[in-house]
Amino acid sequence: MDGALALVVVGSAAGVAAGFWLGARRRGAVEAERVESSPTPTRAPIDALQVLRGADAAMFAERDAQELADELRPYLVDVARQHGASEVTLWRRAGGETETLEIVASSAAGELPRATAWGTAPERALVTWSAAEQMVGFERRDGEPRIAICPVRFASGEPAGAIVLATSERFLTARDALRDWMPRHAAQVGRLASLFAARNEVARQSQFTRALLRIARDLQRAHEPEALESALCDYAVEVTGAEYAMLLRWNAESRSGLVSASSKQAPDSLREGRVTATSVAGVSCSEGTASFWEDARFLSDRGGVLRDDDAGVVAGSLAVLPMMRGSDAIGAIIVGASVPGVLRALEIRNGSVLSALAVNALETAWELADASRRSRTDALTGLWNRRHFDEQLERVLAETDRFGGSCALVICDIDFFKRVNDTHGHDAGDVVLQQVSRVLHEGVRSVDVCARLGGEELALILPQTSLEGAAELAERLRQGIQALEVPQAGRTLQVTVSMGVATYHAGSAGRATLFKRADERLYAAKHAGRNQVVAGD
Repeated sequence: MDGALALVVVGSAAGVAAGFWLGARRRGAVEAERVESSPTPTRAPIDALQVLRGADAAMFAERDAQELADELRPYLVDVARQHGASEVTLWRRAGGETETLEIVASSAAGELPRATAWGTAPERALVTWSAAEQMVGFERRDGEPRIAICPVRFASGEPAGAIVLATSERFLTARDALRDWMPRHAAQVGRLASLFAARNEVARQSQFTRALLRIARDLQRAHEPEALESALCDYAVEVTGAEYAMLLRWNAESRSGLVSASSKQAPDSLREGRVTATSVAGVSCSEGTASFWEDARFLSDRGGVLRDDDAGVVAGSLAVLPMMRGSDAIGAIIVGASVPGVLRALEIRNGSVLSALAVNALETAWELADASRRSRTDALTGLWNRRHFDEQLERVLAETDRFGGSCALVICDIDFFKRVNDTHGHDAGDVVLQQVSRVLHEGVRSVDVCARLGGEELALILPQTSLEGAAELAERLRQGIQALEVPQAGRTLQVTVSMGVATYHAGSAGRATLFKRADERLYAAKHAGRNQVVAGD
């Protein structure tokens, strides 16, 4: 979606023309008439919990429920006056897959009655039966109807519950006339409730549209990749109503990717790691098509979400929205929720708009970050270079002073490296450097800094690490390097390293001398016979 963005939010509410065929049917003291189904438009009913998320969901759902009750009460009061009812209530199916009904509006002022405490058990059963069977029903005492029930549908055509008139004496309207009036009242209540839902939907989509316009402006000013990636996850949650979001970076040539950012609520199994071409996310990126599951349980036979062997999601909603540059995906936004049906097609379209808006900003940020990384990376070993090492050492020392504790520096030198070059050639020396660097890089934490200082000299910066911890790590790495077998021209080369370890404690006088002290320990290790670790403050 390069060049232009069209955002149109359309809210509509239409009346429903319903015809009713009434026929007599007796069941004990109950008379019932079947109501012909209303036409079924394409628009689905709105459930506030499907759009909102997290701790706000309950608050907004409660607010919407109270507003619906307030909107419908004047009409229910008029119905009660017209027919002499002591109370008129609107019953609606509770959320989720349950068939249980709850009272959502009443002609009586004050707190709504609880459905489980309303009337008698047979009367409650009659309401449930009438709503499920789509039948008008009457409960009679002494030949006179005391309760009149008619099923109610929203404009979507989905059964919504029933309108119930109750009286302690007798209705002002005769039974036959009441039988004719009940479907009219039910249709009007359905229309009013549908208008209320449509109004909320328009307001909600208007909020999403304003958010997208604001996000579009923010993206133009964003340049730092990490901050932009994190912000995109938050934006995706905001405009789709999801519980969590993740951002993938995709390589179209290798048909693989990585999780570059995720929101706090994302499942642990999906927070980080590689993305394979045959996974659900990988297929969407490879084919350049968005994927959406209102009920993610149907994903169980599709493989993992990110990798074939990941646990994926066993329930909830999920969508994968590729970010396209021409015919290739540069990444994808994944949004999800723990409850099926929370994500809907309308909000997923908002997410697709976001993914299109993000392409230019994200691609630029990634390219700048890659260029910066290349300028700070040693081309032979893939480790950080001396420039980056010096900057990171200053950063870690400053953080140690700020947060307390201690940091450590390990300087490593490959023993008799010149002999390797002279005997086996510089190509063999390069391979040795690469293999030793790999052991160091794979053996440290993601917060540690592993760099090539020059020649055969390597270094490790270890934040929040004691002297004992640094010495233990250095010894483990030394043993790993000693165990290396480097193939070269039909032979196997083995090398060893010497290491010097020093630490800096927050607020001490040793900040300026940390590198010098670690270097002195390195030379002590060499003079003591090489292939060993010497540590000291």
